[in-house]
Formats: sequence, C-alpha cells, structure tokens
Amino acid sequence: MPLLRCHLLIGPPGSGKTTIAEQLSPLLEAQLISTDVIRNELYGDPQIQGRWVEIESRLHELIQDCVVNNQSVLIDATHALRPWRLALTQSLVLSQPVEWIGWWLQTPLETCLIWNKQRDCEVPEDVIKRFSAALGNQLFAPDRSEGFACIVEIDPAQVIDLGSILRKELDRLPQRIAAGRNRESSKELHGYSRLLDMERLLYLIQLLTRFPGLSADNSNSIELERICYPKPEGSIAQQAAAYLSQLRGNCYGDVDALEQDLLWLEAEEFFNTTSSNKRINPPEIKEEISSNNYGGWPALADVDVFTRIFTLLRYLLQNPFAHKKGIPLTDYLIKELGSVYLPGETATLRKDIERILTPYGFRDRNDNARHGYGIGTAVLSAARLCEVHQVISLAASRLSDPIAQNLIEELEERLRWSGILNHDQIPVRTYANRSIVHPDLVRHDSLAIPQNAERLEIAIINRERVLLERFIDAAKYDADASKELNIWPLQFLFHNIAWYLAYEEVAVGKEHGLIKTERLDRLSLRKIDTGFCRSDDIHISAIARLSRLIEISGGIYFGENVDLQLQYTTAKEDQIKTILNTVRFRCTFKIYKFLREGFQRYPLIQMRISKPLPQDRWKLPSKAPVVLEPLLDNSHPFPVEIDLPIWTIERDIDFKRWLFGYGAEIIIESPLELKLEHIEKSAAVVELYRN
Repeated sequence: MPLLRCHLLIGPPGSGKTTIAEQLSPLLEAQLISTDVIRNELYGDPQIQGRWVEIESRLHELIQDCVVNNQSVLIDATHALRPWRLALTQSLVLSQPVEWIGWWLQTPLETCLIWNKQRDCEVPEDVIKRFSAALGNQLFAPDRSEGFACIVEIDPAQVIDLGSILRKELDRLPQRIAAGRNRESSKELHGYSRLLDMERLLYLIQLLTRFPGLSADNSNSIELERICYPKPEGSIAQQAAAYLSQLRGNCYGDVDALEQDLLWLEAEEFFNTTSSNKRINPPEIKEEISSNNYGGWPALADVDVFTRIFTLLRYLLQNPFAHKKGIPLTDYLIKELGSVYLPGETATLRKDIERILTPYGFRDRNDNARHGYGIGTAVLSAARLCEVHQVISLAASRLSDPIAQNLIEELEERLRWSGILNHDQIPVRTYANRSIVHPDLVRHDSLAIPQNAERLEIAIINRERVLLERFIDAAKYDADASKELNIWPLQFLFHNIAWYLAYEEVAVGKEHGLIKTERLDRLSLRKIDTGFCRSDDIHISAIARLSRLIEISGGIYFGENVDLQLQYTTAKEDQIKTILNTVRFRCTFKIYKFLREGFQRYPLIQMRISKPLPQDRWKLPSKAPVVLEPLLDNSHPFPVEIDLPIWTIERDIDFKRWLFGYGAEIIIESPLELKLEHIEKSAAVVELYRN
C-alpha cells in the first residue's frame, strides 16, 4: 500500500503560494488547509494575526483528522523558518507514517514585492524581506534533512503553463524520492540522527554554555527575563524547554526529550571541567523513528560524523582557546583529537567548525578564530578559574569590595558544583593592605553594603542619574560638604584604605559637571532617576576625564573648580607643564633611594629627580627623569621636582600626609606656602610635646 503524502507550500508572502495551491490541490486530490482560512474561522478576519498557539493547534487538529481518514493534505502557509517546518515534519504526532513533500517557491524578492501590492490584503514589506532572507540562508534553507521525502523547487514567475509543470513534477516524485533514499542508505543511524533531535541537543548545549545552570543570578537575570518572563520554574529540563521554545521554536521544547538529552550529556562527560578523551557514544535510534521517517537525514545522522563533530565540540567546551604558539590552530586540534581526525584532515575540521559552531550560536561569525574558540562562558581553564577565585576572594576579604562580596559567593558555589574549587589550596598572592571600613559595622543603607552597591553598579551601567545622601554624622574635611548629591555615578575606586565612588555632579545648563570622589560608607542611595539617562559617549568622556585627573593628581582629590578641571584634562602633553605648579624639595640619601624606586606615583613628564652622587653605584634607568644636579657637601643634596595641579598642593590630604611624613628627611623649597605649612605643622608638634 503506497504511503500517504502530505504537502507543504514554502515561500514568503507574495510568492504565489495561493495560485499554486489552487492548481495543485486538485491534482493531488488533497485537502487544502490555509492558515488564512483558519484565522478567518477563529477571528472572523484573515488579516487578524491572532495567537499563533491557537492557530497552530487548529492547524495540527485539521492535519491529524485528515491523516486519520487517509486523506492527503496541502498546507498553504509561509513555512519560512525551519522550526515551523519541523513542527509538522518531525514533531507532529500522526496516526500513520506519511511522506512529506515540500514545494519551495523560488520567486525573486522583487517579484514578491510587486505581487504583494496586487493582493487585497498587503503584507508589510519588511515581513516579506525577512522571510525571503530566512529562506535564502544556506545553512537553514528547506532541505530533505528536515524530514521531507522530496523538495520541489518552482519559480512561478518563470512558468507559463503552471499546470503542465506541476504535473511533470508529480510524475517525477517517485524517482526523486527513491534516488534520495539510495544516496543516504549507507548511513549508520543513531539516537540523534533526526534533525529535530540533533538541533535540540545543540541548542541545549549552547543555552547551558551561555547561562550555566540556567540560574538567574545578577549577571544574567535581565537577559533571561528578556527571553522568558516570569522566569520558568521546575527542573533544568523544564526551564530549558521554556527558554528554547521562546528562542528557537516550540518544536524544541519537549521536556521529556530534554531530560534524556541532559542525562546523555552528563554520561558523555560534557559537564566535566577537565578534558575528556572518552569516545563519544550516541544512543541507539528508536525503532519508531527509524521505521517511520520517510524523509531525508542530515550529515550528522551518520554515527562516525556525529561522533567526530561532538568530540570536537566537547573538546572546545573543555579547552577554550586551545592552541599552541607556532602551530596552526587546525593542526593543533587535529593532533589533540587524533581519535577522530587523521593528520591532514584540515579541510574536514574546518568544515565541521563551519557546520556547527557558527550556525548554532557557539561563536560569532566575525570572531577571529586564530587563537581558538572560547565557547559561551567557557573561556578559562580550571586552574585559571581557581586563580580568579583567589583574586576575587582577596578583594572581598581584604579590601571589603562590596561588589565582590556577592560575586565571590556565587563563584564559590559554581566552582564547588563543578568540582574545581579546592579549599586546601594555599593562595600564592595576598594583599597586605585592607579596607578600614568593616562591612558588618556600617549603616544598613550605606553604599558599603553589597546589595546597595550593586544597585548603584546597575545605575552606572545604565548611565542613570542618581540622588545620594551624605550621612550628616560622617567624617569630612570640608565643613561645607553638601548633604544631598545629585550626580552621574562613574566608577568605584579603591584608594589606600577604602572604597570610594567617583562621580560627576549634575550641572544644570552646563555641558560638564565637577568630578569628585566620596567614600562609600559615608553615602546612601536615595533615588535612581531611571527616566534620566545619558549617552555612552558622554559617560565615556567623563570616565576619560576622571582617569586623566587621577593620573595628573596622583590621588583622588580634584579640587572644586570645574573650569580648572577641564583646563587640565584637555591640555595636550606639551602644554600640561605650563599650567601645573611645581613642588621642589631636597632630601637625604635615605629618602632619595626610596623616591627613585617609585616612578609610578606621577606621570614621568611631571617628575624630575636628582642625579646620583659620583660614588653612587645605582644604575640609571634609560627613560627615568633623572636630570637635576645634586648639591655636593649638603645634608639634603638631592633635589626633587613634581609638577602638580594647584588643588593637590593646596588641599590634598593624602599628598601632604605623604610629603610631610618624611619629616626632617626633606627640606621644602617651593612653593613658599607649602614650605611655611610644613614648618608650622612641625613646630606645632614640637610645641605639643613641650607642654
């Protein structure tokens, strides 16, 4: 008994599907089913798009009723995307096996647009262009591997006698179907031979590399909510089904199948953190699939091809950016994957990468693959991840980084799950400094609390304006410090003893505001003005000014004059010396040795220190600003000059604490005001102890 045939028309709106359907349906003696007719039935108007879930449910019901009655069907719809086709050819449960025939209309886009204007109900041109582009994608264009016994290509624009062409194509079908099956008869099938199953597996792996564990943590909760809101509940398979249905199509959202996929991935060591050399072992194909699929099979339907490509994929997941200097990447991968690639199979390897990594979203098509493939979030080795953990742990514990507090908890949890984290491992580095601010002893509304700092971090990322309050009882150097701060937050900074917020004051009617810093524990976040955001360009420009101010000031105090800040930050390198003020002092040999080891304190162009004495065996660095002449036979023979902004000299507490901290080891020569302040403070200390 011949198999029942079901037929799909494939083409963008305006391609002539309805005209084809009117002539093809009688030749097939098939029941014509149109999604426009279904829309009219459900909503009273074919132009009302309605809910696709309702339309698809009715479409499937009509097809199933026809198949039960052994009635062939011809479906008039665009079927422009692969998931729409797979939903019928490989996902729809039918009462008997069928041969699916695809009728792919090759009507040129220009013709579709012209014919569309002649329709009673025009379709938006961007829809036609989008569907035409989807059908023109070579990697995801209609293909026998989607479960079609045959795909017939017709260009109605080039056909004069359409009826004659359709009859000829129908007469050729048995021969073409038989030829297609013969070409694929040598494939050794497996449990992922069907295109729907293989693609579901690939999309699941890609989803898990992008969102490990599908956990909506701080780093990806917003992105996951954009896919599916509210966040789906249940097992990983249930959550994956919801996300894949939204991202890829409902046909990929089979929870039971995804449960089996996860078990297979675990058994094949895809979730291992160390590289696995175990040979990939695909499951056996189910009898009902192998016996009831009368369409084509994809290239990966063959066991050897599937094993080779998935061994490559697993290796790249476990060895991101795998390469060795001096060896071409393809040669290195072939050497590492000698169990599935023979020497010289470079072309095969490249084709496998092009067939899987790019089309299925594992890497950007425009990425330079010269150094390897960092898939999803797998960008570091297990050893490197342990080092990252140590660095963040130190930042959280020693520096009390409010952002790192939650980050280290999440990272430790993930590393424990993966088996990477070894608590017995002793860090090879540590910080001698620590923050003086204890996070457990600050006010609950302080920005030093991790949750509050993260809210501000999001505001920085979104370029939002915020309102801060400076605690009235907080320590302050400036008696006139404002209680409320209406600002654009820029960056978190750790400086010497604590975390600070760098920000730009909101300047009404001006292009730029004053850039300042304040300690996090002295601030409270009162309001985020989500309706007031500024552009990335403006934000980046402010960050550049901040970086320049830190560089030339050697600290985080930048004065109180925005015009002066702009003068310093916009000056070219050859102009900066003319607008800075020079601090000159002489020091003893003891302090001189310390200073000549610390050339990073200020830009080299802003520093000049003494040459060594003739008997000094110090080797001068070639680019060091060692240019001043020493004073022979002097208690403080070594002059030092530093060019600084006026605000640093006049009011920077950190600068004066550093300079005055040398006590009698230095003699300040200029500016006079700084010299007198040094004398005054020294005298005050002496007087204090006299009393």
